[in-house]
Amino acid sequence: MTPRTPEEQLAALQAVYPTPEVVALQLDRELAALEETIRAAAPHWSTRMPGRDWTPAQEAEHAILVNEGTGKLVRLLLSDRPLREAPQQPGQTENGKRLAPPGTEPGAGEALDTLLTRHAAASALLAGVRADPNPDRTFFHPFMGKIDALDWLRMATWHTRHHRKAIQAGLDHLNAGERAEM
Repeated sequence: MTPRTPEEQLAALQAVYPTPEVVALQLDRELAALEETIRAAAPHWSTRMPGRDWTPAQEAEHAILVNEGTGKLVRLLLSDRPLREAPQQPGQTENGKRLAPPGTEPGAGEALDTLLTRHAAASALLAGVRADPNPDRTFFHPFMGKIDALDWLRMATWHTRHHRKAIQAGLDHLNAGERAEM
């Protein structure tokens, strides 16, 4: 998915994940699949993946950081608590590639068990959450503008899938290299 404008990006997410039920089902599946992929990455946990800037540990940490924040934000958007204005800093790109927004950049690489624990906690915040469209309760997203809880869940589903697939592709390449050396 590489639509250029925030409206195109949002429309693409809404087409892929059209209903709250589909979003909830797909997000639960992606969270479970990410855990499996994280576990499978253990032998290459700190190895920079071919074609990527990050190791599996860093890729997983970034996905988890986004899911932690999204889980908390979605719960806020679904509550009656007041929303406060926050800085609306647009996301940055480099060579056509999105950069991780501030606060979602991974560190040098956390331990596998630590990230599995954090992933389980983030998954608990997101699992089974159902949100209906609500244009009156929105929060700014760096690449999509102001979006509601349902669209934040759509974004989390797509984002989790994107990074899970990136880790898996990196592992496939690294494992193929190991087989070729045998």
